[in-house]
Amino acid sequence: MRDTIAALATPPGAGAVALVRVSGPAAWETAASFLDLKSPPEPRRQTLAWALDGDARLDQVLVTLFSEGASYTGEETVELACHGSPYVVERLLELARAAGARQARPGEFTQRAYLAGRVDLAQAEAVCDLIAAASADEHRAALLQLDGGLSRRVEALRAGLLDLAALVEANLDHPDEDLPPVDPAAAAARAAALAEQASELSVARRRGRPGRRAPRLVLLGAPNAGKSSLLNALLGEDRVLVSPEPGTTRDAVEAPAVLAGLSCAVVDTAGLRERPADELERLGQERSRAEARSADLALIVVDRTGPPEEARRLAAEAAALTGADRLAGVLSKCDLAGAAVRAADLGGLETVEVSALTGTGLLELTALARRRLGAFGGEAFSVSERHAAALSSAEAALRRAAGELKAAREELAARELRAALAALDSIVGRDTPEETLAAVFSRFCVGK
Repeated sequence: MRDTIAALATPPGAGAVALVRVSGPAAWETAASFLDLKSPPEPRRQTLAWALDGDARLDQVLVTLFSEGASYTGEETVELACHGSPYVVERLLELARAAGARQARPGEFTQRAYLAGRVDLAQAEAVCDLIAAASADEHRAALLQLDGGLSRRVEALRAGLLDLAALVEANLDHPDEDLPPVDPAAAAARAAALAEQASELSVARRRGRPGRRAPRLVLLGAPNAGKSSLLNALLGEDRVLVSPEPGTTRDAVEAPAVLAGLSCAVVDTAGLRERPADELERLGQERSRAEARSADLALIVVDRTGPPEEARRLAAEAAALTGADRLAGVLSKCDLAGAAVRAADLGGLETVEVSALTGTGLLELTALARRRLGAFGGEAFSVSERHAAALSSAEAALRRAAGELKAAREELAARELRAALAALDSIVGRDTPEETLAAVFSRFCVGK
């Protein structure tokens, strides 16, 4: 990419300040064609100048020059901080294009940073995630990946794979040399251990990745148990209508939420009871059960003033739908007197007492949800669908290699090890096909 590109690097529309970025071998020459500066400014120091539109002044701008090798893209780059007038921005871009620059494509600045070796492909994707981060957890995950959190784990896995592949290939290529023989059982165990590492990495923190499926928190319970009121309380707004009449909710209602810094989707569902009143209610209950099966965490909401036997029945049904590891209990309406249901009635589930009316227990419930939904901590890098698919391919190839090594079929094992290596290389961008790069950078906004 030896041409010079230009684009707006801040959101479009009117604002106090906008940033126009020019990058490429003729970046300064392009900018100098419409600036009243006689010579290039000192690199990395802002310089006040007038942008000229012919002989007329267009705007007073702050000019920052980045030398080749010392910029985001690795190329000579000029950034112009101007007033955020759409007219001023468009004229600056038109003047840059008139001087020989072209409009940058989405993500092209970051793509050039990747091609210049300033970031690997996983780090480049983290830039897009950082921009899209809508919560503290998403921000932390994107920042860690930008710092190489995922890349370091992949490189460590790759190093172990290379050691094993080198041992196998050396014996194949030089059978007459005095090399240590390949122990089938030991080599198979090494391949299986690497496969396990790939498997663990492929599911690490996938839920919190910006722009991907958010973890789903599903509210289950009998009609009029307080599910809709709880949804509104968690959201801090009246998202759904609440009525004392049982069976008001007939369909699943989903809403995005941020609970203790964790982005998720909260789903209110139709009430579950043994005998639906009509066909519509039956269909609504079937949808509730389907939501429960796909939930990352389900909360069985029970009116603590209701009959304990009903609570036990509902908890048992919910556990059958989700499994105990994806289920917790909520005793609702704890502001009312006359409690009959106890936490023990929910079959030993982790349980919180809550009042949607007074807010009692909401902090404890959000803390539970954050912890059980896999809240970020430690190396909470994000693993995208692309990363997960590559890691799954590497895992499958390594498991096949383990089988071939155990059977002493080293040639077939070597082929599988090479396939696993190629899958890992695709994550950080070694020998990545052009169509993959195009798909990755098409997610970016213009100007980044």
